[in-house]
Amino acid sequence: MQPPNRNPTIGVSGDHRMKFHTLLVVALSGAAIVSVQAADQAVPRGSSYYPNAYNPTSIDWTGWYVGAQVGGVFGSASWTDPFSLVNDSLQPAGFIGGGQFGVNWSRNSLLLGAEADFTWTDLQASAAAASFRSHWLSLVTGRVGYAVNQYLIYAKGGAAFANERNEVITAGGLVAESATTTQTGWTVGGGVEYAIDRNWSGRLEYDFVDLPSHGVVLVGPPAIGSRDASVDFTIHKVVVGINYRF
Repeated sequence: MQPPNRNPTIGVSGDHRMKFHTLLVVALSGAAIVSVQAADQAVPRGSSYYPNAYNPTSIDWTGWYVGAQVGGVFGSASWTDPFSLVNDSLQPAGFIGGGQFGVNWSRNSLLLGAEADFTWTDLQASAAAASFRSHWLSLVTGRVGYAVNQYLIYAKGGAAFANERNEVITAGGLVAESATTTQTGWTVGGGVEYAIDRNWSGRLEYDFVDLPSHGVVLVGPPAIGSRDASVDFTIHKVVVGINYRF
């Protein structure tokens, strides 16, 4: 009868194999975890992974732009009827729409610019003895602004141009009217502009326009002749617009 095999090397060898398998599993698991983390970090999640990526809060307002605008206008037109010496005062109102172009120079948050616009309007009003209408308005202005992230807050001022036509009915029921004349004046205003992306921006703007009329001649039939009139013409303009910056 042979004694049981008590060769200690068999037990030691099995122990080594178990430890080796354990270490292999741990090593593979660690490698898998590292691989997953590396793959996870490779997925883009925002500007922190791409330092040079577009940052929507960093806007360069410098350069030329062109755009369109639409809104409403209201104001007042008053004069003394040169035939009856009665004061006529009207409050014309209407829609307005057109386009603008300009250029900006910016340094840090400060902006300086120049802009010109041309708009068509149906600004008009009438009463029992008088009527007034204007069909276009143009502003040529300078701008100064301050940029905050994607917003630009600005003020503007400069020259204004518009046309007008006037009509009165005299005490005798006769009509006297002026030719359509172009008037010049001044304007001040301001607004806020929001940069949608690198090129496009939207704006909301208010302008006050004062056009002290001159050279208005009311011409009637031969029975009453013609007379000069001085019209005090002011406009309040509120528009929304969109610009494309080159």
